[in-house]
Formats: sequence, C-alpha cells, structure tokens
Amino acid sequence: MTSSPKAIVQVVENFNKSKLAFVQTIADLAIKPAYIECLRKHGVIAMAKPLVGDPNTTVRTNAVLFLSRMIGHSESCAMEVLSSSVTLGRVFDCVAKENKYYKKNCMDFIRNICKYNEDFTKIVLTSGGLDAILVCMDDFDVLVREFALQAIASVARHGPDLSTQLVNAGLVPQILLCLKEQPTTLKIASLAALDRIAKHNADLAQTIVTASELPYIVCLLSSTHTNIKVQRGALALIRDIVRHCLSLSENAIEADLFPTILVLMGSPDELVRNEAAKVVGEMVKQSVQISQLVVNAGGIAALMNVIKLSKEHCCLPAVIAIGYIAISSPLLASVIIQSDVLLPLNGILENDDDEFLKAGVIWALGLIGKHSCEHSRAVCTTGNVVCIMTESTKSGAEIRLKTEVTMKLLLCKCDDLVTLNTLLTDSTPMEIVICVLEQFLKILPTNAKARRSFILDGHLKRIQQYSPAPDTEMYKILQGINCCFPEDIVQRATGDFPESVMQTVDKYQPKSNCVFYSRHPKSNELNNSDNSSHEEEATFE
Repeated sequence: MTSSPKAIVQVVENFNKSKLAFVQTIADLAIKPAYIECLRKHGVIAMAKPLVGDPNTTVRTNAVLFLSRMIGHSESCAMEVLSSSVTLGRVFDCVAKENKYYKKNCMDFIRNICKYNEDFTKIVLTSGGLDAILVCMDDFDVLVREFALQAIASVARHGPDLSTQLVNAGLVPQILLCLKEQPTTLKIASLAALDRIAKHNADLAQTIVTASELPYIVCLLSSTHTNIKVQRGALALIRDIVRHCLSLSENAIEADLFPTILVLMGSPDELVRNEAAKVVGEMVKQSVQISQLVVNAGGIAALMNVIKLSKEHCCLPAVIAIGYIAISSPLLASVIIQSDVLLPLNGILENDDDEFLKAGVIWALGLIGKHSCEHSRAVCTTGNVVCIMTESTKSGAEIRLKTEVTMKLLLCKCDDLVTLNTLLTDSTPMEIVICVLEQFLKILPTNAKARRSFILDGHLKRIQQYSPAPDTEMYKILQGINCCFPEDIVQRATGDFPESVMQTVDKYQPKSNCVFYSRHPKSNELNNSDNSSHEEEATFE
C-alpha cells in the first residue's frame, strides 16, 4: 500500500493535533481534585512525561501545566514525577528559549514540587531548577517573575542551607529590585520570598540589611497608599529580621521603625495590628533599652489598643509583648500597672474561651508581679489571682502549668494576708496551698500587726483544717506558723478573742524555731527574670 506525501503530512498533523488535544484535556481535568486518582490510575502521568520534550511549544507548555497541577494535589504524584530525572531535565533545560506561558508553568511546577519537603527541593535544584529560577527572574514579564518569586519562597521555606544556596546564587538583589516595582502582587511575592529567607538565622537576615533596603521596607508601612497585604508582608519580614539578635533590632530602629509600627497597632485590619504587635514583642525581649524606647514612644497604649480591638487569640502577640516589657525592669512593670493593663487582662481570663490566650495572659501577669511586693499586690488585688486560680481548676495542662509558675512568681512577693487567704479553697492545688503557707511563714514572725489580723480575720483558724502527716513539708510549715502565736491561742483559734488577749499576742515573741522553711532551693530562681522568661518564651513563639 502506498501513500502520497500529502497523506503522510495529514497523518502527522492529526497526530500533533491529538497530542495537543490530549494535554489540554488532561490539564483541564487536573484542576479538579476528584479526577486526580482516576488520571493516575490510567497512567496519564507516564504518558505526559515524554510530551515535556515535544517539538511543539504548546504541547510542552500544557504538559508542564498538567504535571504541575497533578503535583500540587498530592505528594505521591510528586514522587512519581521525580522518579525520572530525564523529565526534570526536559522541563528546565529549555526555559530560556520558551515563551512566558511556559516559564510561568515551569515556576509553578517548581513551587508545587518543592512545597512538600527538603529532599524533593534538593532534587529539583540539582536538576536545573535553580538555573531556571534565575532565568525567569530576569524575564520582562511581571507574571513570570511573580511565579519565580513564589518558587523561591517554596524553596527557602525548608531550611538555612537551601536559603543560603539561593543567596549565593545572587537572588536577593533581584528580589529587592522586584520589591521596588509598581505592581502590588510583585511586592507581596517579593516580601514573602525575603521573609522565607530571613527567618532561618541572623546571617541570612543580615543579607537583606546589608543591601540597605530596610529603610525602604519600613517605608512600605508608612505610606498611606500601601496595600494592606503589602503591609502584612512587610511586617512579617521585619519581624523575622529583628527576632534574631539585638543588632538587627537596632538596624530596624535606625530605619525609623518607630513610631510607624505603633501607629499600625491602630490599623483597621486585624492582621496588621497582630503583626505589628509581634514585631514589638520580638524587639522588646532583646534589651531593656528597646523596651524603654517602646514605652517612651507610647507603646503600652498602642498594645492596649490591640487588646481592645482584637478578637479572640489575635491579641495574644500584644499580651506577650507586654510580658516581655514587664520582665525588663521593675520600673517598666510599674508603668504597665499604672497604664491600667491589669483589668483588661483580667477580662480575658474571665470571658475568653481560648486556652492558649489565657496561658499567655497568666504568663504575662506573673512577669508583671514578680518584681516586688508592690507589683505583686497590684496584680493580686485586681482580682487576677482569683481568675488564675479558677482557670487552674477548669482548664487543660497548658493552663495548669502556667498557673503554677505564675502563682509562685506572685506569691513569693505577695504580703497581703487577705489575698493570700482567699487562695486557700477546697479546689486549690496542694502545690499552691504550700506556697501560700510558706508566704504566711515569711510575713508573720517579724510583723506583730500581721499576726493580730491573722487571728482576728480567722486565718489562723482556717489553716488548722489542714492535717498533714508528720515530717512532711506542709507539716513543718504549719508548725512554723503556729510557733508565731502563744500555744493557747493556737488551740482555741476561733478568731473571737477579747482585746486583753490580743494585747498578749501583740507582745508575744515568736519562738526561735519559727523560721522560713524553703522546700525548693531552686524555687528562688523564679525571681530570676532571665531564667524564667527564656523558659516560657518558646511557648509563645
């Protein structure tokens, strides 16, 4: 059977049309998750792989688009595509010669395959993916560069090694150039890529600061024409820069971050307020000087504004920032108390249902009240202690742990007998009961006025209800308290005595064995701001 040249051409054209129709159809089907397993079952991925190297540009473009969509749906699809290094080579090798549609699909391919894990990402980069990204970052088309930035962010998320590889390839200057361009989507993608790079360590964050672009990033916050999403991205980037070390925080201050960052805490957008509070929280824990700067600039009022305007857990960063400011110095903790912060925090404990937020509030209250008797009394007398105790009895392990640490911080400074006595309820954890009794034992031996009120208010009678076994910690503490009073008074501890008897109590000298009993030598370390704060810090990152 013979065929004319025209018939052969027709066969070839039909074949090319069939290939194009095939890849276009499966690319459209791959949009819908319901079809993914069916496509895999029929071996469509294996059929599409050779088409990546097809002579027809449209076929190649649609083949890459199909593979990108399949990879985006499941990790197993990504593994099937990665099983052939030839396929990756074909996808990346011809990028420089392809049109903008192919380049866009190629960058989306990289983004989808790198989002799963570090191993996949390394395979992509070593197969030519990094060179393909560099080519696309030099393209004139905005959409191609936007997709390239998304691919960079997907690569950088997996660790400092891969981010360093991107930095060494010279991508940071190119990203910063994209950041300065007009399109908003390009700015957002640039900020996200820089954020993914900067978050890993101080050296990577320093590459952005060294490029002298931090002032421009700060300017994105202050412009009245800045898009809300751009502000969010800029704040996230600044947060991940300053969190690493004091010098980077100082660089941000030199870039005139204040008072712009405080103004943003009054933004109508909740996420902007949230991110601004996170930036302040990361900075104030670096040094007392930065905390003082924030307070002097009106930072407490701004953080309070975030708490008042935010809903549910979105005010947590502001609460944590207040805690870090409080731990800096007794003076700053006093400023926080005078700024009427305690009542709103008390309101969160009473009304909010978010346990993680409550844990943050309890943590912050402990840092505010830990400095002195005055600080502790201020926290305890606003009702916060009762709320804390209530949470300890009805909440999960996270809150109970925070409660125990906070109560020890507060109680070791509290000298208010009435407040201490209110904590001795049937539901009070025994650890807290012992802490309260220890505090009684610290106050009573040297304070005749306190001993008088201790009897008249019924506190002495109340503690007699505890019947610990001999030689236990609690038994020794109770014996020490009883030694502060005449034996007959202890035996008749009714709280109803004539004045003549009370005068005897006033003149009574506690016995020599009435000394403070410390159960935990290391419990005094709770007074150490550095140790306690760093231990709790990781919980709220």
